[in-house]
Amino acid sequence: MNDYDVATAAFARAVRGGRESLVDVALVVGASAASQGVSLVEAVERIAELSPGREPPYVAVRSVVEAWTGSAPPPVTDADCHDPLTALTSVSHLRTRLDDVYRQAGHRGGEPAVSHVLVVVELGRRGAHGLEDDLWGLEVGHALAVAFPAHETVARLAPDRFAALTQAEDADVVGLAVLARLLREGLAGEPEPRVWVERLPHDGDAVTWVLSRLTE
Repeated sequence: MNDYDVATAAFARAVRGGRESLVDVALVVGASAASQGVSLVEAVERIAELSPGREPPYVAVRSVVEAWTGSAPPPVTDADCHDPLTALTSVSHLRTRLDDVYRQAGHRGGEPAVSHVLVVVELGRRGAHGLEDDLWGLEVGHALAVAFPAHETVARLAPDRFAALTQAEDADVVGLAVLARLLREGLAGEPEPRVWVERLPHDGDAVTWVLSRLTE
C-alpha cells in the first residue's frame, strides 16, 4: 500500500471513532493524495465513501483541502484553463469551447443555438471565506459533470455561479432532475440553488455578450 492508501485506511478507523485525531489524519490524506498525484476531487470523494452516510465532517474536508493545496505541485496544464483546486474550467476556456462549437457547425452544418445549451447553477450566496466557496464549487462541479457526462465543459463563471456546456438533448427533464437531486445531496442544509438553461445565440459573435452577462 502507498502512503495515500495507508492514510485513507487510518481515516476510516478515525471516522469510526478510533484513537487517531480525525483532523490530523485528514491532513495526511490530503498531503499524501497530492504527492501521489490523486486529484482533490477524488480525495474528497474517497473520504465521503468512508464516512457514515457519505457525509464527511466539515473539519475533515477542510483539512484534506488545506493539505492538498499546500502539497500539490504546480499544475502542468495552463492555469488559465483549469483551477487545480476545483478542476473547474475558466471562463476563457469555456469561450474557447464555445468558439469550437460554432466553428464545427460552420464546417459540418448545424445550428449551435439548437444543438447546445449552457446549464447554469447559481448559489446566490458567498461563503464566509474563499475555501468555503471552493468546497461548494467542488460539489456543484461534480453534480454538473455527473448529470451531463457526455460532452460537458464545466466552468466557474463567478464565485457563486457555474455552468456546463452540453448538448441540448441532454438538458431535458431527466437530466435537470438528476442535477437537482445531486445538488440537494451535495449542498445538504444549504438553500436550494437557482438552476436554468441558457440558450445559445444564433450568431457566434453574440457569445461574448452572453458570457459577459453571466459573469456579472
